[in-house]
Amino acid sequence: MDIDVVPAKPRGFCARFRIFRDATDATAWHQVHVSGSVFETAQAAEEAALSMALEQVLARGS
Repeated sequence: MDIDVVPAKPRGFCARFRIFRDATDATAWHQVHVSGSVFETAQAAEEAALSMALEQVLARGS
């Protein structure tokens, strides 16, 4: 999984993530997802992205 935390304007942070293992994964795993919320700290944004990714993995299976 890749997680990028990026600054949001005028303040705060948001995160984007992509779930993948290798080229044989379903194409949906390679899509970039965005947290959709702004967080006060970079750590909070990263934790939210991890949580969202876990939800998607559990919903879709491995």
